[in-house]
Amino acid sequence: MSDWLQTALADKLPGIAMNLLFLAVTAAVTVICARLVSRVLRRVTERQKRAGSTGSATILAFCRYLAVAAVYFAGFSVLVSGIPALSAGVNRLLAAGGVLALVGGLAAPAALRSLASGLMILAFKPFVIGDVVRCVDNDISGVVEEITLRHTAIRTWENKRVIVPNSVMNSSVVENADYTDSRVCTFLEIGVTYESDIALAKQLLADEIARQPDYLDTRTPEQKAAGAPAVQVVVLALAESAVTLRASIWARDNGTAFAVKCAVQENILRIYADAGVDIAYPHLVVRQK
Repeated sequence: MSDWLQTALADKLPGIAMNLLFLAVTAAVTVICARLVSRVLRRVTERQKRAGSTGSATILAFCRYLAVAAVYFAGFSVLVSGIPALSAGVNRLLAAGGVLALVGGLAAPAALRSLASGLMILAFKPFVIGDVVRCVDNDISGVVEEITLRHTAIRTWENKRVIVPNSVMNSSVVENADYTDSRVCTFLEIGVTYESDIALAKQLLADEIARQPDYLDTRTPEQKAAGAPAVQVVVLALAESAVTLRASIWARDNGTAFAVKCAVQENILRIYADAGVDIAYPHLVVRQK
């Protein structure tokens, strides 16, 4: 028995060693190719982002995952075809393909929905990488940073990443600040006292907004010729202790509008104080008999 075992191992050992070497080399080549493809496509995607071609960057980012998956599938196919024993086992599994498909469909419906939703997002482009979006249903706001086969990554204003399944993004109501037009109008509301000069308060606020270098004048030539104001300031409400003014601030994008609004709020405190316009705040007057 010992002699027979030694003879059998001596005959089969070279074949086993070659099979193990084939497995190792194929696996290593597959991993190296997958990483190389991922790195190349990532660099091309970043180049498209810097060039401002967000639509192409979105397609490339999505295709990167498809390409990596294709490389791994090709490597697995080579492994199976090169080893007869492994190939026979896989063929038996494929013979039960109907059962496997049924089990896979029942076990991962969410993953399949996310994959299909990702393809829908890629095809119809309700948003692309770099867009400022807000998921109305979930109240998630931020910049679209990545769209993969399964999920969409959103970078919030706190520089955190929110991972949302594509199925959720595809079925949610999404507010896109960059869809066809990236210009943004944000409102600035300030309450002044009833004793203040309301007309002066409106004019000072409009002048300060128009003075900002990043303010965007959206008036048409006809409106300018008709004398329409560069900045619209209206009396929004007559509150219990304040007259609420609302100004419309236009800017080229969401970040610029936020910066202009902050600058105006800081400067208007000094401007109103110098002009004798009082900003209202809640207070009580107690009279003693």
